[in-house]
Amino acid sequence: MGGHHDTLLKDPAIEEWIWMRQNTHRYFKINRRTAPALIGMGLIIPAATIYLAIASQDKISVGPKVKNDPTSKEFKEWRVSNLEGSSMTEIHIVISTMVLSYWCWKCKTAAEFHRSPAEFAGRGWSHFLFEGVVFLAPMFLVLTDSYVYQTIAALATASIYFRWQIPDAPYRHDKWAPDPRAEEFSKSYIPGRVTAKPYLSIYRAEMMLLTCFCILAVDFNVFPLKFAKVETFGTSIMDLGVGSFVFSAGVVGVKAFLPRYADGKLKVTSLGHQLKAGLWTAFPLLALGVARLVMTESVDYQKHVSEYGTHWNFFITLGFLPIFVPLGLCVYSDLRVTSMALLVVYQAMLSLTPLGNWLENAERTGLVSANREGILSFVGYLAIFLMGMSLGREILPDAQTFKERRMRLVSVLGVWTTACISYLLLGFVLGVQPSRRFANAPYCFWVAGFNSAMIWLYMLIEEDVDSKLPPKMARAGRPSGYDMPVIVEAVNINSLSTFLVANLLTGSVNMLVETLLCESAVAYSILAGYTLLFMLPALLLYRSGIRLR
Repeated sequence: MGGHHDTLLKDPAIEEWIWMRQNTHRYFKINRRTAPALIGMGLIIPAATIYLAIASQDKISVGPKVKNDPTSKEFKEWRVSNLEGSSMTEIHIVISTMVLSYWCWKCKTAAEFHRSPAEFAGRGWSHFLFEGVVFLAPMFLVLTDSYVYQTIAALATASIYFRWQIPDAPYRHDKWAPDPRAEEFSKSYIPGRVTAKPYLSIYRAEMMLLTCFCILAVDFNVFPLKFAKVETFGTSIMDLGVGSFVFSAGVVGVKAFLPRYADGKLKVTSLGHQLKAGLWTAFPLLALGVARLVMTESVDYQKHVSEYGTHWNFFITLGFLPIFVPLGLCVYSDLRVTSMALLVVYQAMLSLTPLGNWLENAERTGLVSANREGILSFVGYLAIFLMGMSLGREILPDAQTFKERRMRLVSVLGVWTTACISYLLLGFVLGVQPSRRFANAPYCFWVAGFNSAMIWLYMLIEEDVDSKLPPKMARAGRPSGYDMPVIVEAVNINSLSTFLVANLLTGSVNMLVETLLCESAVAYSILAGYTLLFMLPALLLYRSGIRLR
């Protein structure tokens, strides 16, 4: 028995539905039931998809292949690449807490001293804890973008309260009579002497604390990337910190070049002695730079190549500065003219020649090309260092008279004004944007202007609060703990050692902990412990009376 027999029972309704589904295009009609589906599927959804694609095309960044692996070296490098930074206004607001911290501490200490001068002791545990609350806690809060304005308001309120508690100076009935403080000040003057300036020491130490905190905090998610170093053009807190480190080093570095008082007359250090001292200073820094290169390469540590180059690092930049400064001074002794000439020539080469394009886009094929950012940005950092030295030459030597000391406020304000005008001309007239990567002229003027303004504010606070002291304390004779907090003084006198310890701890934390996987509470705890640890050697050295560098 052969042949085909279709024994499958078919449902007429299913067969009709299948036939209609296959022939929908032949019988489709637009009516009230089909029109909404046609408009939604054919117009609304495609239009919305196209709009979202266009609106988000510049906001979605394409990461590396391992973008979902925050433990990889490639992800960590990609995370800090192509950043645009933040506005100068935001940067200056955040860093203003440093000035407010000093104002609060200075007013509180002065109020305590005036309350009972004979019993004043500014180096107890309560004072140490107060310093931590005033100097470290605000830095911690504002650099993690937490409670910025609340921190500023709290510091300002406390400062005003303590300032109100400081009694006014004794009333002078004869305003034309000589100021007794000025007489005592002039009597204690020694030509060529350079005594410690509290406002300068606190400024340098606070900038060091900020820099050391940021170099590890940037590896955690609690640190806003808008504060991290920008890729090429722009501004950020970490960009400002690098330049401020160099500027502050120049302010105090000029001391070796100042005339010294010996055998009853002023003597100027010879060029040979300056070069010898420069080489002696440069050797450990260059050694640290080479050691850092070897260590980072040996452990395959993440590295942002466009920051300084493939092999160059910040220690190498710092190491070459003391070698080139004496050579520049022997050519022309006016530091302001030398620094300005360097910046004019360097910026002209960046803007008017192919050098700028080569710096930004060239392949890293040779040793020079691989390290072009570090090599050429050294010119800008040298100019920053010289501008710092120029300011230091004016404010480091002891003032002979009270009037001369107060006129230094005008001198520093003049430096700030000059730097601001130069920045505005370059930025708004010529359209040149600041670049830490190239250390171009706008960046250098921004750094010089900001640091000059900070020093001026510190000087103003000290001048205001110390004006209430007795005449015999106009220059010296103040009790221990009145001029300088312990934390700040310890970091200041061993600043380079503190910076080295901070770098070593940063590397250790990154190798032992996956920082990007840490929750906020863990990240805050690690950063708090890290801050205490990088300050600990400086505090122990200070306690032992040892000063390294």
